[in-house]
Amino acid sequence: MPVFKSIFFAFAVLVWQQMSFCSEKSFEGGLKVAVNSAASLGASESEMVVLTVDKRKLQANLATWPSDYTRSKSLRKFTVAIGKETGDKQTQGDNKTPEGIYLTQSVIPDEKLPPKYGPFAIPLDYPNPFDRLQGKTGYGIWLHGVIKDERVEEANVTEGCVAFYNADIKRLTRWLKPHQGVVVIAEDSKKINVNSDIDAVTKATNDWVSAWASRDIDRYAGFYSKQFSNAGRDRKAYKSYKQRVFKSYKVMKLSVNHLRVVTHPKYAVSIMDQDFFGDKRFSSIGRKILYWVKEGGQWRISREVYENRRIEFVNLNMAPATDAMQATATDSQGASNTSSSIPSRL
Repeated sequence: MPVFKSIFFAFAVLVWQQMSFCSEKSFEGGLKVAVNSAASLGASESEMVVLTVDKRKLQANLATWPSDYTRSKSLRKFTVAIGKETGDKQTQGDNKTPEGIYLTQSVIPDEKLPPKYGPFAIPLDYPNPFDRLQGKTGYGIWLHGVIKDERVEEANVTEGCVAFYNADIKRLTRWLKPHQGVVVIAEDSKKINVNSDIDAVTKATNDWVSAWASRDIDRYAGFYSKQFSNAGRDRKAYKSYKQRVFKSYKVMKLSVNHLRVVTHPKYAVSIMDQDFFGDKRFSSIGRKILYWVKEGGQWRISREVYENRRIEFVNLNMAPATDAMQATATDSQGASNTSSSIPSRL
């Protein structure tokens, strides 16, 4: 009997440990949201990473971005050069570096680049859906190297791109995976990822998903901005469309996981993996991105994007040794329409 109890106890501990890595939180309507525990990162050593660019200080910071954002860790800091003109990019050719939240695209290697761009370029998705809503124009905004490192020290020298020392842009290609790396550019990085904004947008995102899962059309539609549009439908037409969709299914199942929220002085973004099943005739398994704006003191969805891909975290064990050493040093001090055509840049 004592042997049986020992085996049972060992099995129970094993099950508890496995459950602690990824728990699920249930909402009304059968919704389940996977929540990464603090132990998860330690076990897998993989996580989302975010690069923030401070235009005023001419500095960039690469950091992990776990579900519990208070546990974010700085991985490396960089010196950068930016556009010749000050302010947020508005139109093509204004020589300004855009301010907002962007996703990295496929890396362009040196053999496809003129020498002035250095060894690599990482395009951003400027203008993103929010930029296009604001009427912004232009293309070819990249993170890239330089023909000579001394160019970075000149500070305001590009036509809108963010330029790095060549060794640094090479490092970033290992961290910022295509369509996965998040880059946040602002005049003042202290206004990026403000705790109260993250908490508010996280709650709004979870409440929106809950309303969707429970088919509460009035509550669901209430999360959308006055300026929202989708496939030519304004907010009112979109509500009618979604109401017809909700009624068309006898059984509707929805789950989201890997939710991450990133905020900017101008807007916020929530990114998540989405699994949707309507009866046995329709499914969408991919990534959902919501662009949020403040209206009357409340966060509302201005743009909604579904992509046929999943969130892919970066394996932190793949980091160069020098980056890992700097991350350790930083932690010990405290946390502090993409175009592949060649643009005319630094």
